[in-house]
Amino acid sequence: MRLLNHRLHVFFVTSGWSLLELLIVLALVAIIASLAAPAFYVTWQLQILHDERQKFAQQIRYARLTSLQKKSTVNLCWSQSCGITSGFAIYLDTDQDGHWQAKEMLLSHWQPNKGVSFSFNRGVQISFNYAGNTAHSGTMVFCPISNKVVDESLGYALVLSSTGRLRETKLSCL
Repeated sequence: MRLLNHRLHVFFVTSGWSLLELLIVLALVAIIASLAAPAFYVTWQLQILHDERQKFAQQIRYARLTSLQKKSTVNLCWSQSCGITSGFAIYLDTDQDGHWQAKEMLLSHWQPNKGVSFSFNRGVQISFNYAGNTAHSGTMVFCPISNKVVDESLGYALVLSSTGRLRETKLSCL
């Protein structure tokens, strides 16, 4: 019986990790995490850009379909020059002057993600006529504002045709 107790005591003493083994494992985890962090950051930025592009594409489709349903001019605007103080807005342009006034119906208003920059090569708004067509065809580019990890493929674009159709693509932000 005494021999059995002695063997159990030895088993319990040798069952833990030494401090050196624990430090080696922590160092390996830190090295792997430092190698994976840039890839994780790029993936995170791409997901934010993708979400903003999808949200904007959904709003463009909504504006076009509303113009078809209501047989009226519908504008999507993102500048103070058309009467919007901040963010993006979709409104029925009843007087067709290209500016939103309080008497016109505001259909949607949203704020973009602060980490995303937006540019459009055709002005500050997109206007859809009663047939769903637009004279503001062009390319909308979405890029990250703080690009700490340089990646030339880090950007998305929406290409709007004159018929109001959208095509999504990747685009370089450099």
